[in-house]
Amino acid sequence: MVKVALWDYTDEGAAWAEQFLKEDVKIVRTLRPNDKDQAEFILNGDWNYVLILEKDSREIFEEILNTIQAMNFPTENIIFAQDFSSWLNNPAAVYSLLKPSKGKNLYRAMNFYNHRQWHNYNSCTVEGLSYVATSKDECVIAPMYLNGENHAATEMKTFHALAKKYYNVDDSTGYFLDLGANIGSTGIYFTNKIAPKLKLLAFEPDAENFKLLRVNLILNDMESKTIAVNCGLGFTFDEMTMYRDLKNPGHNNLTEPKNNVPTETIRIIPLDAFFAENDISAREVKYIWIDTEGFEAQVLLGAKNLLAQNAAPIFMEFNPTMWSKSGYFEKMIELLKAVGYTHWIWIRELQSGKEKLYSLERLLELQNSNYEIGSLGDIFLVKNF
Repeated sequence: MVKVALWDYTDEGAAWAEQFLKEDVKIVRTLRPNDKDQAEFILNGDWNYVLILEKDSREIFEEILNTIQAMNFPTENIIFAQDFSSWLNNPAAVYSLLKPSKGKNLYRAMNFYNHRQWHNYNSCTVEGLSYVATSKDECVIAPMYLNGENHAATEMKTFHALAKKYYNVDDSTGYFLDLGANIGSTGIYFTNKIAPKLKLLAFEPDAENFKLLRVNLILNDMESKTIAVNCGLGFTFDEMTMYRDLKNPGHNNLTEPKNNVPTETIRIIPLDAFFAENDISAREVKYIWIDTEGFEAQVLLGAKNLLAQNAAPIFMEFNPTMWSKSGYFEKMIELLKAVGYTHWIWIRELQSGKEKLYSLERLLELQNSNYEIGSLGDIFLVKNF
């Protein structure tokens, strides 16, 4: 029998234990705020685990635990019972104490994190779509596995709705352009779940991400409707150094040099050149999704012909600080205005219930702000409004 002490500062310990703990778990004592022997019991009591239920008392408990640790007393089996991450640090406790029906998210998380310790790649299936990513990836595959929802699904549905509203897009034929495709979770979802008659044109410069993009296209029977290109996009042909983020491969970037991180030399081409070389008509483009970590201005400047012939709906990451640092911010705005774009919608604001149109000039007013890449979320560009 597993013996547990409840260190309860909430008055909810009994109800919590009945709801979450297995029937064969024995509560040997419930410690309350006024008990004089709290520390003494923890140090000398007969227990397998201590579960802390704290209410605005986290600092008190952390101070106590620091003192206990300073005495070389092991604290790994002392768990903050209402803290998901605290349980993750003790898989044995999850399996020993929690009812599977109540701890299913933790059990799922345990499976995920245990797997990633021993394997280079992790996989998940969400909404009928399957993906493989590196086990180090904490920002795409991990949330999909744990939450059961496709990465950026809400943003893609928002993009589709806005494109219908402001552009009246016909989804019966054409391409979804995924510029900065990462492992493919955006383009694969959009052209399967939202607009299944569209083809996918995906650009991804990072070699590891591109390998996984190809794997995920195969897993989801997408090869026949996809053109996948292993290069970056800009306004000229070039080679550049990419700074890689192993924990968030979608954050690999060309704009923020960093020390002591892996790098890769990537090829840059203009989108216009690719369209001309492959005889793809601008009119075939129905959606343009850009997530290039601060390189959006250069990408658009390399697509002048495409945008002049077809000012398609654009959904892109909001990076005014990096656009300003690049020196191409004003040129990007000039191009967008010249081909018919007039306004933009801030997606984060829209998701809070406020749909407001801002002029392109308003973007320029933000260029001296000190924002980190992607911290402002995304914007949707509106033409001829």
